[in-house]
Amino acid sequence: MTDTPDEPRVLSPRDEARVLFAYEVERLRKEALGLLPIDPAAPHGERLRRTLALKRIVDAVVECAVVAEREEGTTWSQVAAAAGISKQAAHERWTSDVNAWAASGRSLYTRGSYHSTLEAARRLDRVYADHDPRHPQDAVSSGLDAVRFPGAAAAEAARRERATDLHTRLNVLNKQVSTAYKKWSLLDDAGARPEARAEVLTRLAALLEEVAALCEELTGAEPELADEHRDNAEQARRNSASRREHAELLAGAAPTEAAPAGAASDADRGVAEKASAIGREAHR
Repeated sequence: MTDTPDEPRVLSPRDEARVLFAYEVERLRKEALGLLPIDPAAPHGERLRRTLALKRIVDAVVECAVVAEREEGTTWSQVAAAAGISKQAAHERWTSDVNAWAASGRSLYTRGSYHSTLEAARRLDRVYADHDPRHPQDAVSSGLDAVRFPGAAAAEAARRERATDLHTRLNVLNKQVSTAYKKWSLLDDAGARPEARAEVLTRLAALLEEVAALCEELTGAEPELADEHRDNAEQARRNSASRREHAELLAGAAPTEAAPAGAASDADRGVAEKASAIGREAHR
């Protein structure tokens, strides 16, 4: 069975995460089954090597499970309870995976791909049904919103379009931020004039404020991942404030025309040392 022309190729983020998880589980099944035969002529360490490779797939399945849970509306407290760890530990362990999922477009396939997520779900239907004749024929696809509530596809597409636009703008900003960091680092390493470094840091702070604003907008476009977007917005604001403080200290450390060449007061040196300390912190 193949997808029909009126079926969406990209489903809701929740459906996409569900199918991604099922896809990774199937990959784990195949790899685990491959360990079953015993080869007495296998090289020493081969069994362990393949088992460790299997463990890496298990880790990927866990990450996909967390992503799917977050798309389902599962809170970080609930994720932590399921994992038997603290909320902070769960957030620190998996928030980067959720952020990466959001940045990639929250879909199984890349944007513009000719592959259909719904057809992938149907392939997994067949895998599951073939494993045991008692299994239902549509165990994966029948649980998707696209099958249960097909009329919601248009609304999902509109919401995706808004989120995609915001992520595109965020990617552009992040590249500008990276470029500004590199420029500042080069100036700092070269011992450029304080005012020149301060100018770049001020620009960097402004860019980080724009990043924070876009992350706030994403909380409305992607409410399921609002916690992650708020965290990113807050981090960008903290970084912006730190860069502005550093820029002000550098500007204050700049020599004035009235000061003799090469002369610097103890106060000036103290300001410069504090600016350098903040600069080192910025690299962490």
